[in-house]
Amino acid sequence: MSIRSQEQVALLTDYDTGSAYSAAYYTFFANIRFNWTKEQCVHTLLLCPPAMYTGQATVAANVAIAAAKSGTPTILVDADLRAPGLERRFGMEKGEGLSDLLAKDMITAQVVRQHLRDTFIPSLRLLSAGMAAEDDALLLSEKLQAAIQTISLCLSETETAPGIVIFNSSPVLAGPDASLIGTLVEQTILTIAKDRTTRTQAKQAQEQLERAHTNLVGIVILDV
Repeated sequence: MSIRSQEQVALLTDYDTGSAYSAAYYTFFANIRFNWTKEQCVHTLLLCPPAMYTGQATVAANVAIAAAKSGTPTILVDADLRAPGLERRFGMEKGEGLSDLLAKDMITAQVVRQHLRDTFIPSLRLLSAGMAAEDDALLLSEKLQAAIQTISLCLSETETAPGIVIFNSSPVLAGPDASLIGTLVEQTILTIAKDRTTRTQAKQAQEQLERAHTNLVGIVILDV
């Protein structure tokens, strides 16, 4: 699938709902939702680029906005602890988030709720990357599964409609984080920036995700 943008820096809410920019994201989310099974109350998704791409946080934000505005309760998680960017996209100050959650001795639903922040989009909450140092990205390998399960539990406890937890991660080739998250979520989608991501990078990232046995369900080409 291809998404055309205006440099991939503007949020979906800045565009008319009938624009091609908006339509691409709503279609993207519709395709994600098409693969859901009826039995599940909360779905989990990872969006990750092969290599560094400055517009990745905006892509994740826009998919989350499309989900929420389509009537799906949504939690957006900034799991890019190396170069977080989602707080800025939503006009928020830096605050506690995922890295702080992972540093807790025990991850409970109450603790997760304390770290979630409302956005200006109804039904969309943000769990930012947090205040911990970038070196603490290694914490992902120890407590991430418990965090994902508890975040999903929080969503299911507060909503009656099926919801989604969307993770935005660091680039696949930058380290093990994306592959690790991909093994713990329902779907993984690789985001490729046209003319910025090389064919070699895309192939290597796909192979790395497949070796980790992630459920790689698609590749999105960002037509910039």
